[in-house]
Amino acid sequence: MKSPFEIIPFSIGGLSLQEPMAVVTNWMIASFCVYAFWQIGPSKNYPIKKFRLFFLFLALSTFFGGLGHAFFQYTGLPGKFPSWIFVTLASYQIGRGILFYWKEQASYQFLNYFLWIKSAILLLSSLTTQKFIFIAVDSIFTYIVYAGFLCWKISSKSRSEMRYFTWGVFVLFPSVFIFLLNINFHRWLNRDDVSHLLILGCISFFFLGVRELQNKSLVVSPASSESIG
Repeated sequence: MKSPFEIIPFSIGGLSLQEPMAVVTNWMIASFCVYAFWQIGPSKNYPIKKFRLFFLFLALSTFFGGLGHAFFQYTGLPGKFPSWIFVTLASYQIGRGILFYWKEQASYQFLNYFLWIKSAILLLSSLTTQKFIFIAVDSIFTYIVYAGFLCWKISSKSRSEMRYFTWGVFVLFPSVFIFLLNINFHRWLNRDDVSHLLILGCISFFFLGVRELQNKSLVVSPASSESIG
């Protein structure tokens, strides 16, 4: 299958590698996620634990994502599977953390079950068909509905710090069109590279939201957290 953008080859130690900018931008995200993970620190609060796991799984996803791009000539699409699995887990974790603040709403149970059902179905579809589009749909849907719409509703009611999540989604939103419309600005800045930079901006806002949750001590005691999931 022909790539929608120019594949840039490079070599290290005699290995035939490719997409150096994909490696750089993936590992920029991974580095920030490791930083966020350590800055947040261990917590007994249910949503903070989920948000911390989000950064951990996203770090793993983008670390392996960089390797999957670079070593594609050796591993093919299966070399990207670890990245796809971990990014799905990351989306699930942030969805669970946000739903903690939605427990009193009538739609909570539906959104809770829908979160893991759609994640499982789309991940399985992606792995069996070897198509990234299912992973993209899963992430886009989770971010827009849970981190975008739900956080906007939550922030308008009582927890203003959740607005950071909504702002993050606004930063990320252009990547939907950049990816689906195959917009490539330069051979060294293709659609994937730009999307990665927008993801970095997005999760920076997520991190600010989590830090404000901690600093304001607005997280409910984990003793009251639900056992579902």
